[in-house]
Amino acid sequence: MTKTRLKMLTAMLLLAVMVVASACNNNAANNNTKNNLNDGETTPPTNTVTEPTVPEGPEGKYDPPINITTVRQQTPGVEYLPDQTLDDNVWYREFASELGINLTNEWVVSTAQYPNKITVTMVSGDMPDFFEVDMQQFQTLAKAGQLADLTEIFDTYASDYVKSVFDEADGLKMKSGSIDGKLLGLANNGGNRDDAHSLYIREDWLKAVGRTAPKTVEEFIDVAIAFAKEDPDGNGKEDTYGLALAKDIFGGFASIDGLINGHGGFGFNPANGSGTNLIFLKDENGKAIFADTQPEVKATLEVVAQLFAAGAIHPEFSVMDGGKTGETLTASKAGMTFGAFFVPTWPISNMHKENPEVDWGVYQVPSLDGSTATVQSTGVPSRFWVVSKDSAHPEAIMKILNYSTERLSGEKKDVGKYHTIAQNDKNYQIHTITPYYVGTSDKNQDYHYQVVDAVKAGSDSSLDTEAKLYYEQIMKFRAGDTSQWAANKLWSEGGVFATLGKYKKDNLIQMTAYTGAPTPTLISRGPALRDLEVRAFTEIIMGAKPIEHFDEFVKQWHEQGGNDILAEINESGQLQ
Repeated sequence: MTKTRLKMLTAMLLLAVMVVASACNNNAANNNTKNNLNDGETTPPTNTVTEPTVPEGPEGKYDPPINITTVRQQTPGVEYLPDQTLDDNVWYREFASELGINLTNEWVVSTAQYPNKITVTMVSGDMPDFFEVDMQQFQTLAKAGQLADLTEIFDTYASDYVKSVFDEADGLKMKSGSIDGKLLGLANNGGNRDDAHSLYIREDWLKAVGRTAPKTVEEFIDVAIAFAKEDPDGNGKEDTYGLALAKDIFGGFASIDGLINGHGGFGFNPANGSGTNLIFLKDENGKAIFADTQPEVKATLEVVAQLFAAGAIHPEFSVMDGGKTGETLTASKAGMTFGAFFVPTWPISNMHKENPEVDWGVYQVPSLDGSTATVQSTGVPSRFWVVSKDSAHPEAIMKILNYSTERLSGEKKDVGKYHTIAQNDKNYQIHTITPYYVGTSDKNQDYHYQVVDAVKAGSDSSLDTEAKLYYEQIMKFRAGDTSQWAANKLWSEGGVFATLGKYKKDNLIQMTAYTGAPTPTLISRGPALRDLEVRAFTEIIMGAKPIEHFDEFVKQWHEQGGNDILAEINESGQLQ
């Protein structure tokens, strides 16, 4: 029986027996307050129990305290300090002592069980005050009118720091959690944008063929063909390739994503993906269009086909997964790849250690005219914290969010108390116990700038524990420890996060305009449309089909479900 039905039944019974006339709410029930009629009285006396009022400020304390419920998921094998559990820990204790919020877990299950358990809870209608859901569950609850509107609550109670985090990535967290102008969910992930691509190039090969890093697509083509034809490894054989490409076509590494961006377009639909994590844009009329069907993608495929025909791409790329393609790099058989921030850590991390002559440079993707290209990111939020519409204190989640976030990454940050505690040769992850905090999307970027400044100053005294680790790795590399090459390439000046920083500072990262859940047709037809796309693109690249086949692909995509997908997106209210 739901709380709402129970309250209705109780009210009817009380009315029938003429014992009590009251208007109970959840909070009054939790605090066992009553309005009893005394002998001889015709009206109820003034309630002697003080009702909690919402305290002002991001961390204002309730007096008297309030009782709030949630539900949790736990990763199997995670160990906690001897005096802490998910039900009783430093966070819950401080919520009570500092905020006046007594937080109780109605249930705790494993991460594997959580999706089904929360679905059952949603169906029952007996929901806790706040809880975490995935995108599909979020959409379902929103459409059913079961969620509290947090718009005014966020404006009033979110701390300045939390507001700044939600404003990152062009306000993506706010956009994804808003439906029809109402903030109904608080994003728990997404907005990172570190998956935006850079161009990684063998610096020693550039010198060998007498070229410099390409700034235009035309220069990129020239370098790719030179790497294939001008013996950059000096072994007297024509056995190298200019561009590493894997069979997935799209993805975080060895893909054409970056080259599409260089042509002024966007595209994402990897062969091993779900077929639902796509990039949608808006046309001149504000309607949804699929990025992968646009003319810029066609122009990119024509260039890639040109490189394949010139021998600058491995002839068997269509059957090579990421691991196999990575081997072409580590075996010094390919000299360029587009990829996300992780490329220095895999697959090329040990190449400099094994051969100090080998070095990779990190560059912004080349563009048609040599200007800085806008690159893409697919880091849209997919998980949200939501508040039940029946919660007596929907603003309490903001105070919990403020308290946790400020202590993990804000001005009140205390890594040694709230993030990680080393004890008994173990590192206990204290930050995982709090139900909800939001990390800055640009954490890596911020650390990069801090570490670069510290290196210039020759002191790590201004850095926290994590940043000091990166500082030490750079200093070790400079002292001759070649095993720290990847860390140096990530964090140092001129490295990966320096390149990403240029995109971010100039607002040159494009994300999908659709921030909602996969639509019904996208779920049912997405995988088949993915296969259609990858097959068509592969055939064009390998010369099995002419470039005009792209137009046939676009026609088929629309006819085989694409038109319905676009219509559903346009009707969703979540096209930003």
